[in-house]
Amino acid sequence: MNTIWASITSADLGRLADVAVSLQEAGADGIHVDVADGVFVPDLTFGHRTIRALTDVVHIPVEAHLMVSTPEEQLRAAADAGASRVAFHCESTRYPARVASVARNLGVTAGMALNPVSELAALGYLTEGLDFINLLTTEPDLAGERMLEMMAERVRRARAVFGTRLEIQVDGDLSSSNIGPLAQAGARHFVVGRALVNQPDPSAALAALRAAARDVNDEAVQPNFG
Repeated sequence: MNTIWASITSADLGRLADVAVSLQEAGADGIHVDVADGVFVPDLTFGHRTIRALTDVVHIPVEAHLMVSTPEEQLRAAADAGASRVAFHCESTRYPARVASVARNLGVTAGMALNPVSELAALGYLTEGLDFINLLTTEPDLAGERMLEMMAERVRRARAVFGTRLEIQVDGDLSSSNIGPLAQAGARHFVVGRALVNQPDPSAALAALRAAARDVNDEAVQPNFG
């Protein structure tokens, strides 16, 4: 079963609550919040107060993508604000197993995000302490953050290495025109921003995304919302 997570980074901030509700009504499986600190990545976005504002108005899951230099300092705030899934970056901490353990002890579904430059081997021994991996398919390139080449092959290698032990999420410049190969390669969770959030008809956009990402194998990984 494939799931579509609506990333609200590109949303109209003056209407954020209304946008989130409209995405829920359109049928999004969850809301994805990029928590960026302006240090680990060159942008400064949201924090736990935004997560709380969203969980107060929607009943679908809200996940926090911690694009921060000290994820262990943000985990509890995200969990207390109502996030049911949290992904942190392996590149941001010297002790990723500890961070994953903290996340699980807080009762959230724990994921690790990898930038495109990071090798899948960075996960190493961590697979038993994680529920999913978030493979970034773009970099903050100042040119619209377009999907990099060979991302479907990267997903395919991840699926070959980890089998069904970890769910695979992909994140970055996804649209109905490029989501199909990623689904065929084994991704099951899709974080979609502009191609969904900024569309005049989110329901139609979601339908197009789901059609393009339709499961191609009868043994699809079932989603874990935490």
